[in-house]
Amino acid sequence: MRQFKLYSYIFLFFVFPLLLRAEENPFWQEPTKVQADSLKQLLISSKNDTIRMLTNRQLGLYYQEISRPIALAHFEELLKLARQLKQKLWEAEGLSRIGYVSGLMQNYSTGLKSLLLAKEIASDDRIQKDIWNVNLFSGERDPHLARLKVLANINEHLGLLYYFTGDYNMSLEYHNKCLSLNEKLKDDAFLSLIHQNIGESYIGLKQFEMAIPSLKKALFYSLKSGYAKYRGLIYLDIGRIKEDNLNYADAKKYYHTCVQTSTQLESTDYVGMAYLALADLERKTGAIDSSLIFAENAVNIYRFMNDSVGLADAYLAFSSAFDLINLTDSAYFYLKKGITLKTILNKEQHVNKFQTIGFDEQIRLQALEAKQMRTQSRTRTFALVSGIIVLLLIIFIFHRNNKRQKKDKAQIEKAYSELKSTQSQLIQSEKMASLGELTAGIAHEIQNPLNFVNNFSEVSNELIVEVEEERAKNPESRDENQVSEILSDIKQNLEKINHHGKRAADIVKGMLQHSRTSSGVKEPTDINALADEYLRLAYHGLRAKDKSFNADFKTDFDETLPKINVIPQDIGRVLLNLINNAFYAVQAPPPPEGGIKDPNYVHKPTVIVKTSYLPPSGGTRGACLVGVSDNGPGIPDSIKDKIFQPFFTTKPTGQGTGLGLSLSYDIVKAHGGEIRVETKPALAGSDGEGVGSEFTILLPIY
Repeated sequence: MRQFKLYSYIFLFFVFPLLLRAEENPFWQEPTKVQADSLKQLLISSKNDTIRMLTNRQLGLYYQEISRPIALAHFEELLKLARQLKQKLWEAEGLSRIGYVSGLMQNYSTGLKSLLLAKEIASDDRIQKDIWNVNLFSGERDPHLARLKVLANINEHLGLLYYFTGDYNMSLEYHNKCLSLNEKLKDDAFLSLIHQNIGESYIGLKQFEMAIPSLKKALFYSLKSGYAKYRGLIYLDIGRIKEDNLNYADAKKYYHTCVQTSTQLESTDYVGMAYLALADLERKTGAIDSSLIFAENAVNIYRFMNDSVGLADAYLAFSSAFDLINLTDSAYFYLKKGITLKTILNKEQHVNKFQTIGFDEQIRLQALEAKQMRTQSRTRTFALVSGIIVLLLIIFIFHRNNKRQKKDKAQIEKAYSELKSTQSQLIQSEKMASLGELTAGIAHEIQNPLNFVNNFSEVSNELIVEVEEERAKNPESRDENQVSEILSDIKQNLEKINHHGKRAADIVKGMLQHSRTSSGVKEPTDINALADEYLRLAYHGLRAKDKSFNADFKTDFDETLPKINVIPQDIGRVLLNLINNAFYAVQAPPPPEGGIKDPNYVHKPTVIVKTSYLPPSGGTRGACLVGVSDNGPGIPDSIKDKIFQPFFTTKPTGQGTGLGLSLSYDIVKAHGGEIRVETKPALAGSDGEGVGSEFTILLPIY
């Protein structure tokens, strides 16, 4: 249990919020395309099964209305990991998602089997213990409500499965069960889905007067909760009712709203459905050119999705539009393609009808079997528990203390092991984040020596041509002195090319050292060169990242400072963090509260990096001092004592992890050094002089 809590706290507070939208109910949050790309990278790099389990769930949600085979693969991996981790509620969630996507893919028997198994698991209140990441399912972190949320969602998916097979009355029964469960959950996002599904079931029954109120409620709760994934489909359903009532103008408006909304929400399937509806509507009103355009859009979308059902309808819409303008060949071509797909689908529909006939009987038999198994299981459990209780009462007297100590020891060791593993992952993540910030600066620094190499290469080529021309002359007219001078120039150029090539190689080597896991081996290092390199890389990186970035930097290096034994990758990371923080701070001028007494004061953001050498004296070792100072607003006294604490940050959400100074502190301490901060916040009446902060690193010289 402690293991799951440890991963839950770390991942939920520092990784998970970056991957989800800012909606209030995390159960319904689905990633955008950009976030999905980040999740794919996380899935590749993470070795933590709980994180992989959650990541597969989120990627499945992203793909379920875009590419259902991909979504199904992610949900199957979610199920596999949940079973490995013995997370029963997550297992039920995985089965429920598999059931829903299988229904969308017309594999109804697999969908039913998965959903019934999910319902059996979620109906057992014993799974409420040791739920990992319970706040995903319940904002109140209530295990009981978390189980009810999954159970309600399973019932919703069962209702949709009946809707897919055309049994709208049974679909309504399940959605009404969801309404009852939601009285306890009080989930507005779920309420939006329930009313939408009820409205669609009424549309299937041709009871439009009943469908409209439900769809309006669905739209109301979608706007209230902020859950917008299926909002486009609501507009599409309302548009169909308007079209059925011959209100073509309003129908067209709702269809276009569906296209716009679903495109923004990356709900590709509903964009295709809206284009088909628009193609049919334009054909009815005689706008054949528009009908052809919308039908073509639908064909492209369903080809991209590899959705044969939608593609068949799009081909037939194309054919109908071509037929109205007497383009017989085109009409026949697309009619043939549509009929071919429809023929294949009709075969599948025959199978689906056969499966549908057995739905009620399968449910009844499986429910009866499940009830019998639960009764037998309870009887066996009662007998077993009774015997165990008697046995435990005897054992308890003799072994209570011993068992408790062993259990506590095992839990502590396990928690410590997991903590070390998580710490290593966080350190590596922070290091790679800083490498990302360096990328633009590295590109800028490499460009300079490359320009020199290119220029000297071009000049050398021209000089070689001159030598060849001179050598081609007769010995009598050849100027050997000029040839020697040209060859000397070529040699100098080659030396310069070699010099600048080595400079570029050194920059790349430094980047590779920064990204590589530290070997822990100290080596003699020129601190002046290291500080100068990271200062320039950080500055150019920020300039490339933010065109509005404007700051100056200065250096004051002690040339008498000898090389010292340090781990260059680690100290470089410390310097990069302090320099980046300084550049971040100087962008904000001293606070105006109370005013600046000098009206001519102009804030000039400046960062200063300096070093100094403290030679040995009085039996003490020599030391190296590295200072990074800025003229920003300073650090308030109220937080000064907290800045080296892990995960403490004053930056806006998403711009800082709060690990930089904490890791820097640990690295300096591991080198036997110290890191101090001196700060002077701007005060009322000051003239702007002397404000800002200075971080000083003291490293002993052995």
